[in-house]
Amino acid sequence: MQHKFYPKIVLLPVVLAALLATACQRTGTSDHSSGSVSRTGFFFDTVVSLTVNGTDDDSVLDECFTLMENYEAMLSRTRENSDVWKINHSSGKPVTVSDETASLLSLAMKYSELSDGAFDITIAPYVELWDFKENPGTVPSEADLAEAGSHVGISSLRLDGNTVTLDDPEAAVDLGAIAKGYIADRVKEFLTSQGVESALINLGGNVLTIGNRSSSSPWNIGIRDPLGDSDDIITSIRISGKSVVTSGTYERYFEKDGVRYHHILDPKTGLPVQNGLESVTILSNSSAEGDALSTSCFVLGLEKGMELVESLDGTEALFITDEQELCCSDGFPKE
Repeated sequence: MQHKFYPKIVLLPVVLAALLATACQRTGTSDHSSGSVSRTGFFFDTVVSLTVNGTDDDSVLDECFTLMENYEAMLSRTRENSDVWKINHSSGKPVTVSDETASLLSLAMKYSELSDGAFDITIAPYVELWDFKENPGTVPSEADLAEAGSHVGISSLRLDGNTVTLDDPEAAVDLGAIAKGYIADRVKEFLTSQGVESALINLGGNVLTIGNRSSSSPWNIGIRDPLGDSDDIITSIRISGKSVVTSGTYERYFEKDGVRYHHILDPKTGLPVQNGLESVTILSNSSAEGDALSTSCFVLGLEKGMELVESLDGTEALFITDEQELCCSDGFPKE
């Protein structure tokens, strides 16, 4: 299989108005200019923003934010009495969950099988050990990694309808690598049901669009330079009705003794993946798919990750290496 490599390129002076305009607004505010409404909030430990074109009525945003709040209450690992919290505190006993949680668990198990274990939602013991949100720079010991790893493995998770069982009482589930995508899909589904024909959904890097930005212009989505500052982009793509999801080493990390320890962990070792990649971007129809595949392909590495993407219909990828080489799947759009 041949890969298309592009040399290191100069940062592009593209103004990502669709993304930056929403991100600059205060939480709870709306913008009624040009027949559109926008709002920014904070869910899933990240800033989220919605822009809906073709209306001055922001009540549709109220419904979207209520929807996101409900899903966070259902799927958060750390929120007490969420479905995931109940699973993780079940001591190995069966737990009954909502239809939505069961559907998402089933989807996660599908991508675990598809990626040969590179995607694994039972990685929670490793996630808790590293605790990138609060970790000041502590690298877990080999003994602690081995102990946590003894409780990681999708085989311990059983799903029968709405009944979930973790056979290992010390095992735990973390849906952080797929939940935002799933929720973005549900928000899009709701907006479409309300007759919305143009919208941008940005859930902390999970970008999902409805239609075009305007009657004649698609959405212009920037892809961050993983080795640059937060507002540096390395390329951009124009999309309509598609999902763009990126997983990168810059999202959560700390540095110690010249080594960057980032949050994308290998389920087989519990260590941050070190394979020459800095980010993976997935272009697809579903944000949940993009979420799961961006993580899967990062863990798999360039060769196996590209092979997985090329095997899937309607899915494209951009891999960026630590030398800022861009490697695209055959159908990934070029500028």
